[in-house]
Amino acid sequence: MSAAIDNLPPEMKARLAQIMAQAQAGIPEQPHQPVQQQQVPQQQPPAPQAKAPSLMDHIVALRKEVSDMRVQVDAVGQVTEAVGNAVGQMYQMFQVQTQPTNYGANLQAQGDEVAEGDY
Repeated sequence: MSAAIDNLPPEMKARLAQIMAQAQAGIPEQPHQPVQQQQVPQQQPPAPQAKAPSLMDHIVALRKEVSDMRVQVDAVGQVTEAVGNAVGQMYQMFQVQTQPTNYGANLQAQGDEVAEGDY
């Protein structure tokens, strides 16, 4: 049984030792009062209830939301324009070459000049 007691936390070991000492002395067991390690702070009275928002409060909040949305829409427009410009520049970069290249004709012209033994 001592192996089982060794695994217990120190508070429980002390309580068991107290109970055993009382039993040996013949003192009747008293109901256990748990020791409070921290006192719970008293609850503060609830905060005063805020008044319900008026119609004017709602209107002011909606105006703020509309203003924020305008800023976001402007930002999206700027991003869209920047992406469009970047795509246009890339398209122009590849349009510099105006005549298609015929690789097959170039290889045939070079084929006559290359000797068979070079391969």
